[in-house]
Order: sequence, then C-alpha cells, then structure tokens
Amino acid sequence: MKKVVKILIMIVVLIVEPAINSTVSGQDFHPAPKLFIGGGALPEPMYKEFLKLTGPDAKLVVIPTASNDDIDREQMQELWLSRGFKEISILHTNDTEVASSSDFSAPLRTATAVWFGGGSQQRIADAYSGTTVEKELYKLMQRGGVIGGSSAGAAIQSRVMIRGGGDQPKISTGFELLPGAIIDQHFLKRNRLSRLIAAVRTHPGLIGFGIDEGTAIVVCDNEYRIVGKSYVLRFEMVEGAIKVDAFENGDVVPLTDRQED
Repeated sequence: MKKVVKILIMIVVLIVEPAINSTVSGQDFHPAPKLFIGGGALPEPMYKEFLKLTGPDAKLVVIPTASNDDIDREQMQELWLSRGFKEISILHTNDTEVASSSDFSAPLRTATAVWFGGGSQQRIADAYSGTTVEKELYKLMQRGGVIGGSSAGAAIQSRVMIRGGGDQPKISTGFELLPGAIIDQHFLKRNRLSRLIAAVRTHPGLIGFGIDEGTAIVVCDNEYRIVGKSYVLRFEMVEGAIKVDAFENGDVVPLTDRQED
C-alpha cells in the first residue's frame, strides 16, 4: 500500500500544472488546541487515542447531529461508557434558536471534551454555526479542552468546509477549530484526490489534509501526530504549484512545518 501511495503522489506532482496568477500566502497555522480528526470509520481501538487525549475523567459531550438516524441517547451513552468515558452528555438539535439558548448549551460550559459523529457535516453547520454552541466550542478550546470527530465530524473542523461534490468540491462554512486548513475524509477509499486539490487551488493560502479511513490526525502542543492503518496526505500551494506530502502511523509534524524538497 505504501508503494502505491508513493506512486500516486509522483503522478499527482507530474500532472498538476502550476496555477495561473496564484501566489503563496506564507500563512502559518496559529497554535492549535487539542483535536482528534478522524478520516472515516474507525476501529474501536482507535478511540483509545481520543481517550488518551481527553483523559479518563473527561466530561464528554457527544453531538450526533450529523446523522440522519433517530438518536438513541441511552444506546449512545452505553457506547461511550464502553470506550472508557465516565461522564457523557448528548447534545442534539436541528433548530438554531434552540442551539442559541443558554439552557441547551449548558453542558458545554463544564465539558472538557466534545465529539462530533459522522453523517453530513452540513447538518452540523446548519444547526450550530453562529450560535451559542459554536461560541462555547471555542471557549472549551481556550481552556484546554479537546474536540474530536470523524467523517463529518472531521470536515466540520475547518472554516472552509468541503460539504460534498465530486472532482469539484462544494464549499460551505464550518468551524475554525484548525485554522488555516481544509479537511477532507474517506480520502483514498473514496478517491477524493482531485476534490481536495481543487479546493486548495481555490484557497491557496490554506493547507489541505486528506485523511483516509481508519486513520486520524491527533493535534496537540502545536504539532500533529498520525495514528491508524492508512495515510494522511497534505496539499499546499508552493510557488504556484501543488506540493504533496504523505504521512503514516507514528509520523509527527509541527503544524507550522512546510517541508522542503
């Protein structure tokens, strides 16, 4: 698999032509809080990485709003208890007025960790963007809390958010949890290479992270560590052309790093 990914990257570098009239912004990431950004379906042992990041005594708020399924709160509580978390609240609404109410967002004010489930990232954005919930997420990060998610729960973590699309991405607005980034998920499994390249070309000051199934980026102490069975590909504009780097389990990279050839 590693050999295949390296060949794929070589092909991308050869076929991607320099963008016309584009420049490198030189923008670096701001110091990032603690984040867990998963690329899709995760095997259960991967949740231990999230638990390590939060600590066993975390006050966890689970937000399943991305899902179109009926929310079984009791079942969800049991699932997260089985993953080692001791105190769990479930927060869910599709109503922005509810999401802006003080009572609804109260669990976030004492939380130390938040998890966004999979489904449609646009559902999360529609329900919580610009509301008290979004404000409380930033306050949680400021006090050292952890925010995690996978699939839709990963895509929502960048302000410039890919909400869908084939080779040409449909762009919407997510949360600014990882500044300076565009996040795409299910990356190699669903062949989303062209989509993320197009998104980075349109937003050349941002860095694109393509996270594959069963893989995650763990952000902590202003660096990111790759965990899981597959790869994370990073795309950035360098001197008008796309530069691609691949990372795998165990790799640790500073958030401000722009690797040289």
